[in-house]
Amino acid sequence: MQLPTQIARTGFHPGAVPGYGALIVFWQQMRSRCAWRDLLGMCLLAAVHLGAAAAIQSAATPLSEYTGDAPRFLHRWFGMTALIAPLVYLPAAAVLGALATPSAARFEETQSMLLTRLLPIEVCIGRLLASLWPVISAIMTCCAVGFILQLVWRPLLPGSADGYLTIALMHIVMLSSVLCIGAVAFYCAMRRRPGSVPARGAGLALAAAALALLGLFLANPLIRKLENPTPLIYGLLLANPATAGATALHADVLRYRWIYERTDAPEYPFSYPPPWATCALFAGGAAGALCLSSVRLRRAYR
Repeated sequence: MQLPTQIARTGFHPGAVPGYGALIVFWQQMRSRCAWRDLLGMCLLAAVHLGAAAAIQSAATPLSEYTGDAPRFLHRWFGMTALIAPLVYLPAAAVLGALATPSAARFEETQSMLLTRLLPIEVCIGRLLASLWPVISAIMTCCAVGFILQLVWRPLLPGSADGYLTIALMHIVMLSSVLCIGAVAFYCAMRRRPGSVPARGAGLALAAAALALLGLFLANPLIRKLENPTPLIYGLLLANPATAGATALHADVLRYRWIYERTDAPEYPFSYPPPWATCALFAGGAAGALCLSSVRLRRAYR
C-alpha cells in the first residue's frame, strides 16, 4: 500500500505528534531499500574508519612501544578515530544526501505525499534520514565499539563514567556534522521544478565539507597578516568536526606534528571551542538546510 493511501485511510494527522510524519516517510523509504546493501555499506564504512585509524596510529608510533600497555594505545587511537572520521563519513553523507532528493520519475508519488497531511519538511527529513542510514548506523556501530573498549580496558578516564560520556560526545559531533552535510547536499541537489541534480548537490556539499576541514590551512596566509587572529582561529576550529571530536578527548590537536607544521595558528593565543558548540552549529545548519529544502519541495511539487 502506498504511503499517501495509508494516511488517507487512517485519517490520522501526522502533525498531531511532532516528528511522526517524518517517521512515516522514513519507514516507508526504508521498506523500499535493500537491507543487505545498507548492511554492507555500514560495515564497509565502519571498517574503513576504525581500520584506517589503527593503521595510521601504528605507523605514527610502532606497536612495540605499547607492549603490555593497551589503554595507552587505545587512548591515542580514539583521538585518531576522531580525526579520521570526517574524512570517511562526510563524503559519503554528501553523496547519499544528494541522492535522497526525489527524482522527476517520482513526481506523482512526491506530489501525492504533499497532498496528504504530510508537511514538506517531514518528507525531507524522512527521505534524508533513510538515505543516510548506512552512515548513521556505521557511526553508531563505532560508538558501540568504543563503549566496549572502554568497558574492557578503560583507556579514557579509568574508574569514571566520564569516559563513556566522552565517547558519546565524540560520536554526537560526527552525527551532527553528517546530518548537516547531508542536508546541504539534499538542498543543493533540488531544483525549482520537479527533479533533482545529485551531482550538483554532492559537489557543493563536498566543497562545504572540505572548507570546514581545511579552513585552518586555507586561512593561514590571513592568520599571518592579522594583528589579532584569535577570533578567526576560534571560528575555524568551531566549524571543524575533526578538531571538535578530538577536543572531546581533551586532545591538543593543533600541536599534533603534522598539523603544527602546516599552520601558524598554534603560535597565537587561542582556545578550543567546546564540542557541544560545534554540535549546535551543525545542528542549526542541518535545520536551516532542511527548512529551505521544504520550501523548494513545496514550490516544485505544488
